[in-house]
Amino acid sequence: MNPLLHPIEAQGLSRRVFLRHLLLTAGSVSAATWLTGCGSSGTMPGSQSGRRSPFADMGPLLPADDNGVQLPAGFTSRVVAVFGEPPVASNPSFLWHSDPDGAGVFRTDDGGWILLSNSEARDATTAFGQLPADLQSLASRDSLEVLNSVLGPITGLLPLSPPLIVPFAGGVSALRFDADGTLVDAYPVQRNTTTNCSGGVTPWGTWINGEEIADGFMFECSPLRDGGTPIRLDRFGRKAHEMAAVDVAGRAIYHTEDISGDDRFYRTVFDAQAWPSGGKPDYAQGVLQVLAVDAGLEAARQGPVPIRWVNAVDDGRPQNQVYPPESTIFAGNEGVWFLRDFVFFSTKSDDNIWVIDTLGGTVESIYNPADGPIGSPVDPAEPAMFGVDNICMTLDGEMIVVEDGGDMRAMVLLPDRSTIPLLRLPGNANVTEVTGPAFSPDGRRLYVSSQRALRNGLPAAFGLGGVTYEITLPFAVRVDPPLAAML
Repeated sequence: MNPLLHPIEAQGLSRRVFLRHLLLTAGSVSAATWLTGCGSSGTMPGSQSGRRSPFADMGPLLPADDNGVQLPAGFTSRVVAVFGEPPVASNPSFLWHSDPDGAGVFRTDDGGWILLSNSEARDATTAFGQLPADLQSLASRDSLEVLNSVLGPITGLLPLSPPLIVPFAGGVSALRFDADGTLVDAYPVQRNTTTNCSGGVTPWGTWINGEEIADGFMFECSPLRDGGTPIRLDRFGRKAHEMAAVDVAGRAIYHTEDISGDDRFYRTVFDAQAWPSGGKPDYAQGVLQVLAVDAGLEAARQGPVPIRWVNAVDDGRPQNQVYPPESTIFAGNEGVWFLRDFVFFSTKSDDNIWVIDTLGGTVESIYNPADGPIGSPVDPAEPAMFGVDNICMTLDGEMIVVEDGGDMRAMVLLPDRSTIPLLRLPGNANVTEVTGPAFSPDGRRLYVSSQRALRNGLPAAFGLGGVTYEITLPFAVRVDPPLAAML
């Protein structure tokens, strides 16, 4: 059991309620602080200073601003990149990619920062991955690599490439900001991949990201211009990759899967020789494992249940062909985040937020809309959170959840299971979605994208679009992104 939970259970208190408070305001909490913070002072149980989350005091969303974004009072928006346009006028040859999805932020040694953004461009590989299983082998990623060897040098990541023709049109691009927040550079960091959905920032300053196709790979790349050739991570399995989260002390990298509703939750683990203390892992020595919950998910919705990690068949075949029979389905598992020995992750199929206690070896749901009516305490007319997707968290445990198929919002999840809308982007949720939440190092800017819309929510042509926004907060949250590093 995580030491944070000992005094909670010793007093017969609800660990589930505690974990909900940890999720919002307890990134640096001690159990004693939480126990003494449960009075009637109006202060959220949370940090050692009794800090109340500033998100809890946001007002309702106001009418759309000039960029079409709805925000609470005191917040402002800025468009920093639009599909098919150069983000930086001094570099007109570099155009922003389509379908911006997962994103991460890195500090730079000049006091600025870099925003990395994946391109989940739907191309030939994506389409063929949806074929019946008996036909997929005829148009697998491996087969399409032959076609790409011919077309790749010609096409690269051309934003106007016709969809469903050019394979491997995804990738990762970077926006570099100076210390004042001025956008000063934009460039590609990874190419010749496809349907790059989400990923995760590593503590050593690189970006792990994957392809969301049936036999996709994961990769590591540098956020720096000319930071090195991206590395393929074969020990993360062939699957529809989503997000990743790194547990250095546990020598594990957790990653999610979303493609068919028959999805699993994974980790890649390393021994001390493969991942020495203070270093980074030797990826070639990783062991792919899949989560098994013997008690079942319905039991885990009621409280903590034990988990097992089962070694996955990792011989180069797509994971959905070789799922271990005892592994547990987490349909549509999307976002994942590691904080204080807990792994938080979301499942879009049921809009649940789960937490794994890595020290105690348990999993439980701490947010389940089926538990009862929930909504926004500041605006009861706002619908409940729906289509939980990417997540990001502050050091104080505040969780930002973006919607895919909901109401085009980024939400803040509160300990009582209510949610407060942080923003609503323009666009039709049947066509686009909110993606890639990531905070700047000063904690005053949040980056998000509308994946397939254009400016002010205009529909994209041929499904190709995307706008990346910067939201300035009237307060700062605590984050600690790593310094960008070479591979």
